[in-house]
Amino acid sequence: MSTLTAPLPDGSEWLLAQTYSNREVQGVTVLVVISCISLFFVVSLLSAIALSAFNTRSSLDQHLFVRTHVAAYFVSLLLGDIFQAIGSILNARWVHERAVEFGPLCTAQGVLKQLADVSTAVWTTVIAVHTFCLLFLELKSSRFTLFATLIAGWFGIAAVVIAGPAALDTAHHGPFYGISGYWCWIGPRWIGSRVGLDYLFMFMAAFVSFILYTLIFLRFRGNIIVTGRRVTFRLRKAAPWRGKQFESQALTIARQMLLYPVAYTVLILPIAASRFSDFAGEEVPFGVTVFSAAIFLLSGIVNVTLFTMTRRILPPESFRIPKWKISQPRPIPELSVNSDYGESSYYQSSGSYSPSIEDKEKSLGLDVSRTSTCSAATTAGACALQLGSYGCRKATAIHRSNAAASPGGCPPPPPTRHPRRELL
Repeated sequence: MSTLTAPLPDGSEWLLAQTYSNREVQGVTVLVVISCISLFFVVSLLSAIALSAFNTRSSLDQHLFVRTHVAAYFVSLLLGDIFQAIGSILNARWVHERAVEFGPLCTAQGVLKQLADVSTAVWTTVIAVHTFCLLFLELKSSRFTLFATLIAGWFGIAAVVIAGPAALDTAHHGPFYGISGYWCWIGPRWIGSRVGLDYLFMFMAAFVSFILYTLIFLRFRGNIIVTGRRVTFRLRKAAPWRGKQFESQALTIARQMLLYPVAYTVLILPIAASRFSDFAGEEVPFGVTVFSAAIFLLSGIVNVTLFTMTRRILPPESFRIPKWKISQPRPIPELSVNSDYGESSYYQSSGSYSPSIEDKEKSLGLDVSRTSTCSAATTAGACALQLGSYGCRKATAIHRSNAAASPGGCPPPPPTRHPRRELL
C-alpha cells in the first residue's frame, strides 16, 4: 500500500492518497454490495410505511403503528441507516480508482459516516427510553413530547456533526475529515474527536439500551414490582406483569420494538472491539476490519428483517398499492320515432328529391342533403329540433300517444303536406 502526503503548518504530514491492493479492493467491494442491499431494504420499508400511512389516513383506529410515537422514532432510525448505506456506497469510487483520495467526495463520505453513527445511536437510545417509560414506568408521552424529541434529536445530531469542524483548529492541524484507513472519516489527527463525537454515542446507546432492556425484562418476569413510586426487587419472581389492558396494543408494539436496541448492541460489538484495538496501537488485520465493518453495515437489513418478522405491526391491507380504474362511458340509448304515416311514408324516407329534381337544384348551386335528420328531445317540456344544412323540410312526427301520455311533453306537430319546390 503506497501513500501520498503533504506537509501541514504544524509540521505534521497530511495523507492525500492511499492505494488499494487486490485483496483490499475485493474486501471493500463486499462492503459496497452489503450497503446496496441494505439501502434497498430500508427504502422499501419506508415506502411501505408511507403507503400504509396514506391508506389509513381516514381510519379512526388510534392504535395503528403509523400513529404511534415509536413509529416516528423508528423512521428516524431508518434514515440513519440510509446515511450509513450511502456513506459506504461511496467506497465504490475508491474501488474504481483503486485508491482513497482526499477531496470533496472524501469529505462528504466522512460527514455521512459520522452522521450515520450519531443518528443511529441517538434514535436507538430514544426508542429504548420511550419503551422503558411506556412499559416499566407506565407513562404515556404526549404529542408535545413527540415533536420536542424529534426536533431536539435532529438538531442535536446536526450540532454534533458541525461541532468538530467548527470548533477545532483545522487551519494548522489539517481538515477534520480525511482518509482514515480504507475509506474517509474523521482524520487520524483527531483521535479525541473520534471518541467524543462518534464512538461515545454508539457505546452509550448500547449501554443504556442494555440497562433499560434488562429492567423491562425483569419487570415482565416478575422480579421487579412497581407500586406507585415504590420499586421492589424480588429474587423469586412473582406473577408476570402484563401491563394495562387498555393499552394492550401499544404494549405489544413496545415489546416488539425492544428487539432493535438489542440488535444494535450486538451489531456494534465487533466494530467496537476492532477500533479500540486500533486505538491501543495494535495492528488489526484487514480481514477483521472488513468483517466488523460488514456486521455493522447489516444494521439496515437487520432492522427491516425484524420489522417484517413482527406480526401485525402494519395491517396487510394498508400497504397495498391502490388500483385506479377508469369507468367506461355509458352507451347513449337510441331513440326510436314512431310515425302515424307508416313505414313507407315520406317522413320515414331519406328525404331526398327525385334524381331529376335534385340534379336541377345542384345546377343552380343549391345544397340539398340526401338525408335530412330530424330529432326531438324533451327537456323540461321544451322541444329542440335539429335541422339539416338545407333545412329540415318538416320535423319528424312525434307519436301523439306518447306526447299526450307524458306530462310536459311536446305537442305533436300539425300534419302538413310536404311543399314541393318550384324550379325556375
